[in-house]
Amino acid sequence: MVELICAPKISHNEIGYLKFLTQEYVSVRSSLFPYESLKAKHHYLLHYADLILHFGPLIRLWTLRHFCGVITSLIVFFLTSDTEQIQQEIKRVLPELDVNKLQDVVNHLCFVVGVQKTQDLALVEVTDLQDFLFPIQCRKLLMDFKQRASRGQVDEMPIEITFTPLPPHDSLSEQPSTSYTPSNSDWLSMFQIPWERMPAALLHAASNKEKAPLGPRREFVRNVVTAMRELCPNPNLADCGEVAKQIFSKHSLTFGDFSEEGEQLGKGYSSLQRQLKTRVERVNRDNVAHRIRQPKKNTAEQELNSCTVKKVRCKVDSYGCINWQPTSMPDGETTESLEMKRKVVLEKFQSGGPHSTELSDVDNLMQETYIYQRQMINSCPPPAISDIEVEWPYLFTKRGLCNHFEILTGIDISSRLSECLIGKSNRIVNYFQKQTLKWNAEVQALLKEIEATPATNNKTAISAILLTMKYFKEKENSLFILVDETSTKMSIETEQTLPATPRLIMLGDKLLTSSKWMVSIEGKVTHCIEEKLDFAAALSALFGCFYVFNIEYQESASATLELIQRFFVRINPEGTKCAAKSGTSRKTGSTVKRKVQNVNPHVHTFLQSLTEFEWKTSN
Repeated sequence: MVELICAPKISHNEIGYLKFLTQEYVSVRSSLFPYESLKAKHHYLLHYADLILHFGPLIRLWTLRHFCGVITSLIVFFLTSDTEQIQQEIKRVLPELDVNKLQDVVNHLCFVVGVQKTQDLALVEVTDLQDFLFPIQCRKLLMDFKQRASRGQVDEMPIEITFTPLPPHDSLSEQPSTSYTPSNSDWLSMFQIPWERMPAALLHAASNKEKAPLGPRREFVRNVVTAMRELCPNPNLADCGEVAKQIFSKHSLTFGDFSEEGEQLGKGYSSLQRQLKTRVERVNRDNVAHRIRQPKKNTAEQELNSCTVKKVRCKVDSYGCINWQPTSMPDGETTESLEMKRKVVLEKFQSGGPHSTELSDVDNLMQETYIYQRQMINSCPPPAISDIEVEWPYLFTKRGLCNHFEILTGIDISSRLSECLIGKSNRIVNYFQKQTLKWNAEVQALLKEIEATPATNNKTAISAILLTMKYFKEKENSLFILVDETSTKMSIETEQTLPATPRLIMLGDKLLTSSKWMVSIEGKVTHCIEEKLDFAAALSALFGCFYVFNIEYQESASATLELIQRFFVRINPEGTKCAAKSGTSRKTGSTVKRKVQNVNPHVHTFLQSLTEFEWKTSN
């Protein structure tokens, strides 16, 4: 029998013989051990022959990873029966049944009778149960099934589809777009957070509005997931988000995601949502029925059922901005007057060059024409960077760019980065240096290079960014381009193949010792940073380009850019500025689908680890 089951090739006659052998085995075993109930794995043997007819030799489907559950998973996937709810229905009517007898009844109904959903129970006959239950038990079950069916209570759990349209900006003319998220609102409306099961240490932290200790927080998450699974065996990510939102709304300071400056990160409960979902997946790891995924749709079905319409302008463009597109003209201004001021600004630039940006009247004119600048930058389709440079050349100076960024986001990026870059960079470098053996070979090699490099004013800041890129497994050339120190704007554009997304061009022998910088966008050098300025000024120009010119983060450096955004610049809106649907796997290098999340989980984990490390080393 084992040889036939494990055979790489099997004929139809042999399949018939296998079916005879398995039936004989189960029959003989039952007669030899009349007081021992058959286990599920013995019953599954009866289906091996049918499964081979459907799937071919089972040895080809067998993997060591799922050694114990592969046949069970095949049966469940083949029949797609809702065994959990069927078991609950029977247990509700006959609570006196022991576990083994209950399992036998469920297996027989699902795999022999063909019951797949709870609504099928109304069609069960007495003869289907008489081999497992006493006559009175059979009558009780059948009476209850038929009564509930007549009242419409035995049915599949409905799935409500909630359409959430992407809120368009008032000034944008764009086609409507909606997306949907399955949500099991029935059980969520009945669910109550088990506050009484909070550990004492967590209660103390909540009462004092302190951050939750890690151990008690994990214990409470386990308790919450246990309570959730009593109503829904496998809550999805959206369900976990709703539960996390309830917890956050009551004890935001204890469970919320906040920066060290006290600013909320994204929605505030993204880490708690992921923690709940991770726990759900862990407790369901050996339960095949609760891990069944919906079958994938083919391309035609996806196109037919797609609710999303391609957008020229989307929410990512205005991400993190407070003044993305002003709707009202400045007092006393018209389109004609703003056009005249634009021409005045252009004449000043042509006569005085980039250095004329330091004149106060240029700053005033650029501020007064801000709405006119945004109208061009936000137009559909988006203009080329070279076209914007022709119309608004001062945006391609460091001062003009940063002034525009301040009106756009409310943040003086030059001052913000100058103040915090060195201090926070020291913390990051110290975090890596004090745990050298913890890191992979690339990080360790970079740490050795940092130690061997002579100290400069910019070394620490550059080191911190490079270390985080190694930590996130992002390549240096996804953000930086190293060129010779004597290179000029013209030589770089001629000799280098510059990418479309922004890059910081580092002039020097190596990245750590560079002291001059330029910024490139769309294959051209757009900003030349003055030699007297430091790396913080260069980084502010690079980062400002993403916001001023509505550029998404490149996927290859999205984690590092989000770290700069949230940790250094302290822009913490919900969502991300990288909306790429696919990316390159950091492990295999192959192209994979990318899941867009509210806060990059790698960035959140890094910031959490940094905080924990500093807390442990300071005590």
